[in-house]
Amino acid sequence: MKRFFNIFLIFIICNSNIILASNIYYFSNNGDDQNEGTKDAPWKSLEKATSIAKLSNNGGLLQPGDQVLFKSGDTFEGQFLIACSGTEEAPIIISHYDEGELPILSGSGNLPGGDYIETIKMTNTSYVTLDGIWVKNDRKNKGEFLWNTNTSIGIKVYANKWSGLQKGLKFINLKITDIFGIDMIDWEGKFTLDYYTAHGIFFDSEPDNLQANPIKQIGIDDVLIENCYFYNIGSRGINVRHLTNIRNNPIDEEDRNRNYIIRNNTFEKLGGDGIVFASACNAIVEKNDFIDLGWGDHKSSTDRYFGRGEGCWIWNTRNIIVQYNRQYRARGFGDTYGAGGHIDFFCKNAIFQYNYSEDTEGGFCEILGDCVNSTFRYNVSKNDGFRDFHGYTIWVSGFVGGDEDPVRSDSNYVYNNTILLDKAGYNPNISIYAKNTFIYNNIFKATNGASIGSKSVEIDIEEGSQLYVSNNLFSGSISRYLSVLDDHAIIDKDPLFMDVSDDDIDGFQLKEGSPAIDNGKKFPEPSFPMAGKGIFKNIDLYTTTDIYGNEVDINQFLPNIGADNQYNSKKENHVLSISSNPIKLFDFYPNPTSNEVTIKTTQQGGEYIVKIFSVVGGLIDTFVIHQQTKINISHLQKGTYLLMLVDNEGKHHTEKLVIK
Repeated sequence: MKRFFNIFLIFIICNSNIILASNIYYFSNNGDDQNEGTKDAPWKSLEKATSIAKLSNNGGLLQPGDQVLFKSGDTFEGQFLIACSGTEEAPIIISHYDEGELPILSGSGNLPGGDYIETIKMTNTSYVTLDGIWVKNDRKNKGEFLWNTNTSIGIKVYANKWSGLQKGLKFINLKITDIFGIDMIDWEGKFTLDYYTAHGIFFDSEPDNLQANPIKQIGIDDVLIENCYFYNIGSRGINVRHLTNIRNNPIDEEDRNRNYIIRNNTFEKLGGDGIVFASACNAIVEKNDFIDLGWGDHKSSTDRYFGRGEGCWIWNTRNIIVQYNRQYRARGFGDTYGAGGHIDFFCKNAIFQYNYSEDTEGGFCEILGDCVNSTFRYNVSKNDGFRDFHGYTIWVSGFVGGDEDPVRSDSNYVYNNTILLDKAGYNPNISIYAKNTFIYNNIFKATNGASIGSKSVEIDIEEGSQLYVSNNLFSGSISRYLSVLDDHAIIDKDPLFMDVSDDDIDGFQLKEGSPAIDNGKKFPEPSFPMAGKGIFKNIDLYTTTDIYGNEVDINQFLPNIGADNQYNSKKENHVLSISSNPIKLFDFYPNPTSNEVTIKTTQQGGEYIVKIFSVVGGLIDTFVIHQQTKINISHLQKGTYLLMLVDNEGKHHTEKLVIK
């Protein structure tokens, strides 16, 4: 009996200690910093909040499991510095109490010393949750702050050389609004987004210190941002940056922040982008709304908005999925692309899928230089691309910096997207400078004075690599220089959408009887090495549904063309084959041959497109011919090929060609 009593007593003491360690500290405009910090006798200022959030050896009070609560409806001006940490089991909570509007924490206002650069600054902290507060910082008063007047940050999370990896940070149910620097920009030549730093949440890490300490990785790891509202901000909503010692580090986790989940947030009326990842590894960006990004007139010297933005763009980032986001009216003089954003240079294993974008100034798809394994799939794009400068439906560029030689990206996949332009003057181009690029099963439709590629189609594929364009549906004003690359194109057929006047994906579902049904191409999908691991534990290796939730299995069955796979009958694959048309479109000789072949059409006049494919359907070469033309094929290796001719009506005829 005595033994049982001792064990029970220890249990009570241990649990009592846990309860006692979970202190709650209250703040109210009616409080006093000389009070005890209880609900009945609250503290008042952010200066007092800073004093209790210091490290314990500097006099801080906060311990794992403690809470700091601000009274709803009150406004607290000043700066809140957080240097303490909780634990995974007992995080420190910063939140609110009582009913009413969220409490406002503002780094600007009636502050004698001037407006602060950051409202909340978290330095080398782990396991802290901010839940249900409103953060502002509309800086107008320089006061004592004569530096960084172009900078304003709502919440800054900073990892310096003393840090190691910060972990377990959560930002939930926040409002972050009205973030502006005092001086937006130097209009005499420093017109760059990095110069104007007005961000909602800014994660900033110094470079890893691996030379001094081989195990000293510095960064901000394991972050959740959920159910937050970002509104009226001079530039970016969320900016994740890791400074780096190596410009394009081949080791994924070095000099990169890691494991970010950003979901169910709204970003509205921002001068810049919703989300930016610069040197990150492992991230999911999903179910966010991006509305009116790139707000402002960048030519005005009094406008405090930057004037260039999109949903999410990534640079030097590994393993990211951007999915189920909606983007409306993104504007900008550069970048600014649909499908949720774009892939900047030095990225690897990036997937943009299941996104809806509308009225985006730059275009649909952008991939810059030296990227590997970039995928845009099952997105719906409406009227993306009306800018003359760098306005493209598909843009794969070798750009890796203004003073650097271009580097081609490898393994670029653009498939099963639905792209519509139906406004006069919307005329995006096509530009591809790359290696191994795959453009399959997309719907391209341009009507009502819009077009795709009418001004320019520029394609430059590295010798020895391949451009595969197949099973796309081209409807309306689409350049033949694009459609002729397609070995199984459907040309000038209406895809039969339900109702494209809707401002969402629903109107882009197919009607029964659409020519897009069962006419896609089966092919091996790109891999995603993190599927099923870590934050990607619920991510399948390959797509199993379309954007509407319909079942998809591109590896096994023919999909539909476009983003909607309903009515699909799961047919087996078809392959490029010898024509059995009743009307023969051309003769050619000699066959076999080694140097050249003469092609003679059976029709009179006009131009024809001749395409040479490998026996597995890979496009090798394209020629424009007239009624009888000799083409040089001496550059081809010995073997069997397929020779296709396409006439002016889109009819095609294929024969076997043997090179000896």
